[in-house]
Amino acid sequence: MEYNTLQGKKWAVCGDSFTNGDFKGAPDGEPLFDGGPFAGKRKTYGNLIAARNGMTVQHLAVGGMTLATPSDEPFQNTFSGGLYRTIDADADYITLCFGINDSHHRPKSVADDGEVKKGIILLGDPDDARIDTFCGAWNVVLEHIITHHPYAHLGILVSNGCETDDYRAATIAAARRWGVPYLDLNGGERTPAMGRSTNPAISRQVRDFRTRMFAVDPPRNTHPNAKAHEFESAFIEGWLRTI
Repeated sequence: MEYNTLQGKKWAVCGDSFTNGDFKGAPDGEPLFDGGPFAGKRKTYGNLIAARNGMTVQHLAVGGMTLATPSDEPFQNTFSGGLYRTIDADADYITLCFGINDSHHRPKSVADDGEVKKGIILLGDPDDARIDTFCGAWNVVLEHIITHHPYAHLGILVSNGCETDDYRAATIAAARRWGVPYLDLNGGERTPAMGRSTNPAISRQVRDFRTRMFAVDPPRNTHPNAKAHEFESAFIEGWLRTI
């Protein structure tokens, strides 16, 4: 029998609505598992991969969640505000996928995915060590996880759907700084571009087409649809086996 490195492992799946699933307006309703250990749960990329491999999931993904924590508003839906400290000590795999909502909290943001937008979050500098900037929050969170979960397989999914490409670039820079493997959902050397890609190297024609094909209810709801979660679960699973 071929050895399956993911079989029976615990996976802390951390992210926002692109991970949690937002299927408002979907023509066929929410895609849910009919039976098994994930019965009644959404068929998101994390749950699809876990179901195929007999994994257990610590679900730390919430719609509207930011990585950074605004300092000027009592905004509670943030990962760096303390949720990262709740990752189970026995998590075998940890993945982080953030950036969309942080980009919507930038000054003069015009984008909107229906989330609460109170509080300003600046992009910040690569050397920041503060949770109220995007770059700083990456440094704080990654240092903590690497220190407290030294044997966990940690990886970063570079989020598609951010308002500007600065957030993709900052995420990749943070991953490289901390020696964490990453997978670019905006399209890279080994990955296809998913919907709402900000990668300037990908043609606008492809980016627009992917967004239309992989959106729940375009243009009203451009979150990943059921086909998008199924599609990306295949290459995310392959990557997960390598980290």
